Amino acid sequence: MKRNITIFFALLSMSFAFGQGKFAKYLNSKKLALAYKTVKDNEKDDYYQQYYWLAKAEYLKTYPHLKDVKPAVLYEFVKKVNPQNPTKKLDARGKELRATAELSLNQYFKNKNFENNSVLMYNLETYVDPSQGEYFTKVDPEKIKELVPKELFAFNSLNKKTKEEVTYYLWIDKKKDDFNIVDIIPNEKEDKAFYTRLRQYLPNYKFSKYVPSVKKGTKTDKTDTDYYYIMPFEQNTDNIEYKTKDFKTYILSQYRKAGDEWKGVEKPRK
Repeated sequence: MKRNITIFFALLSMSFAFGQGKFAKYLNSKKLALAYKTVKDNEKDDYYQQYYWLAKAEYLKTYPHLKDVKPAVLYEFVKKVNPQNPTKKLDARGKELRATAELSLNQYFKNKNFENNSVLMYNLETYVDPSQGEYFTKVDPEKIKELVPKELFAFNSLNKKTKEEVTYYLWIDKKKDDFNIVDIIPNEKEDKAFYTRLRQYLPNYKFSKYVPSVKKGTKTDKTDTDYYYIMPFEQNTDNIEYKTKDFKTYILSQYRKAGDEWKGVEKPRK
């Protein structure tokens, strides 16, 4: 798995999460499906794209460890992982695949068969990306890890074409009622102070490619409660623990050389 890429982006507030596009007013895929007869030909791209995003988000919502995550959060995550295909020009084969997919989808909608199954999703994916130019990314809900309950999740995605795996970290900022996709490994170019301190203690340290463990600060300590403590995956080598409040600026908390005890850079972590 490649080193987790930095893809932090600021999203709109919850009240505006569904504020774009004609079909964005539909917050439920079943209600959107019932409107299929009124959709004009020049609206079909946006219509089926919105249905795809909603169906994928609702599928994630069925998993117990994601049941408390707001639908808008999962919706925006799905949009980020599978953005709308900007290619509007289709060759003859693409048009044929799209037409076949539409016939199948319309049968589902006509019969009010809204069960989210592999056949339905295959046809949706074929319609929104018949050339298979964009939608090779797969997120397995069963492999989604809840690093901090209701606040931080690790989504592992697999590109079915290149076999490349990427881990996305979804952070829900409860104080601002907002959410972001973040990289929890400090960016060396943007956080030079962190790396200066790190090299002081462990000059040759390299971050693990695996998902780290994350803990919240001590609830009874007002100076500590807002921090997230991150410890890279143990690989029987040097290791560190660092903390952050916003996943932008990081502070080294403690370190350990292979075979030695942990040594605190500030207050030792219990």
